[in-house]
This record gives sequence, C-alpha cells and structure tokens, in this order.
Amino acid sequence: MSITTHPLSLRLGDWIAGRRGAEPGEVLLDRKRVYILPTRAGLVFGAAMIVLLIGSINYQLQLGFLLTFLVTSMALVGMYHTHRNLARLTLRAQRAQNVFAGDVATFETLVVNPTPEARHALHFAFALRLKRKPERKKHVRELPGVWLDVPARGTALARLGLPTRRRGELACPRLRIETRFPFGLWQAWSYYAPPLAMVVYPAPEVDAPPLPVAAGAGREGAGLASSGEDFAGVRPYQAGDPQKMIAWRLAARSDELSVKLFESPSGSELTFDYQQLPPHLDTEARLSRLTRWVLMAEAAQLRYAMHVPGKHLPLASGADHRDRCLTALALFGSSGSSSSAADPTTATTP
Repeated sequence: MSITTHPLSLRLGDWIAGRRGAEPGEVLLDRKRVYILPTRAGLVFGAAMIVLLIGSINYQLQLGFLLTFLVTSMALVGMYHTHRNLARLTLRAQRAQNVFAGDVATFETLVVNPTPEARHALHFAFALRLKRKPERKKHVRELPGVWLDVPARGTALARLGLPTRRRGELACPRLRIETRFPFGLWQAWSYYAPPLAMVVYPAPEVDAPPLPVAAGAGREGAGLASSGEDFAGVRPYQAGDPQKMIAWRLAARSDELSVKLFESPSGSELTFDYQQLPPHLDTEARLSRLTRWVLMAEAAQLRYAMHVPGKHLPLASGADHRDRCLTALALFGSSGSSSSAADPTTATTP
C-alpha cells in the first residue's frame, strides 16, 4: 500500500487541515495541503548515499565526498521541484452524470494551473475506505486513476470512473492527487473531496415483457411503441434499449444503431404501477422492470404515469419526467445511501 493511501495519512491530513466532508467551490492546493515523503526508490537512494559517505570517510576519498554531496544536493533540489509541481493548483468540481447500475459512474474535476510553469505527471485517483469482513477493520484500496499534464496558465479535465453495482445515491469519493516528478525520489500528494453526487438508476430488465395495455385502448388513434404488429419505422438507438429491438440489417449498412418502432393501437397513455406487477417478483426485479418500461415508453414518445409505494408521478412525458421516474425508482426503499451504490469488489475498482 502506498503511503498516500494509508488510513493514517488520511486521518493526519484531515486533522492538520481541519477538513470534514465535501469542499464546495474552488479549492487551492496551498503548501498546507501538500504533503511530501520519499518514495521507496528515494529511501534506497538515501541508504546508498549514507553508505557512500561512510566509505568516503573511512578511505578519505575526495572524489567520493564530491560525488556524495553533488548527488545528494540534486536529490534535495528534486524535492523542491516535486513539491512545487503540485502546489498552487486549483481544483473545481465539474459534473457527474446519472448512470444505471452496472455502468461506470464518471466524476469530472477541472484542474486549473494559474502559474507560468507547466505541471507534469499528475496522478488523480480515488482512495476508498472499505471494511474487511473478517477483522472489520478499515483499510484503503486504490482505484486506477488518470495521468494529466497541465499546461502553464492552462486547464485540464480529470475524468475518474467508479464502477457501480447497486441503485441509490452515489457521492464522489475522496480524490487523491499525487506526483513524483521529476526524479521519482519523492512523492508529493494532496486530498480533495469534490461536492459531486449522482443517482444510480436500477439496471433495466434484459428481457422485459411488452408495455402494459394503455388506458383507453378502445379509443381511436394509435401511438408509436417498441412492440406491436405494424412496423412504423426506426429511431436512433438510446442507452438501455433491448438488443432484440435493434434493426440489425440496417446497422450492417450504417455506422449507427437504430431501433424498430411499431404502430400501437392501444393509445398513448400508460400507467406503471408497482403493486400491479406479478407477486413472484421481488423488489429489485420490479424496479428493474419498471425501469425498462419507462425507457421503452419514453423512446416511443408515450405519456405515462407511475405509482410506487409512497410516490405518485402524474401523467407526463419527456426527459425531465423520465429522470424523475428513474430517480424515484433508484431511491425507493432504504437503499439510497451513497455507499450502497459503489462496487468495492470489482476488479477494475480499488
């Protein structure tokens, strides 16, 4: 484990700076927020310099003294440049888009360099506090991060992904910024807690049944739906559409995916009721089916309402209505905590 992700380092940094929770607005990485220690290579280098100094003293080697002090002074100058490579940067939280369970949640942070010196080899990553089941002790596992170079008086965008597994609200974990530039003998690091959060929607059911019969099925008129008898055309593919609805023949002749639409004589107003779903489905299966139906109805440009215990969304359509319905499904019950949405066991995460 790197010293930058050790729990003691996290607690010590919080105690020194007196920080708790997310940090809104622009955050300046001043000298009080940047910590520096030698790396493993730096410790080996220091041990070698001590051995070289002792040998020079024993054998009265003038060139040995010259080499020892010259190389040591270069290492000390490298310590200054390593610290300066990270200090005085400004961090600003950008955005986090909602995703479906099983997808990768992306958090974006803008890095601003107001100085005339370019910054090189900056490593941005998450450090999550997790619990070991046997000992119930907290430890920190590192997430694969991104490397950035920030030009002089310029900006760079750090996009960090966090795989998700369960629905709920997901807050951005603590961000760790580290650099070992230029020699790799020192590591300077700092921590930042972006005030970003997203909603992880339930994963849509893979083979969901067709949309339920709409109210007023006997009325005149027809609407577009993703299932039916009469083919009515195609529309561009959207995330969450089932693969069986993709027009594969058309996709073979084009670089873009399209989804087939059919004429639906059952009207264009639907009601999705949690209580009306088959009783053999558990809570997550019901939410998964409702998620798929919301996506299908929105893709077919139908008006729909939704009833879940404790929540009623009236008849409407559009992207805002879809997001409200999906958010209500994601936060249904007691699993809306931020920690429940992250997947700490995935191999690609910490």
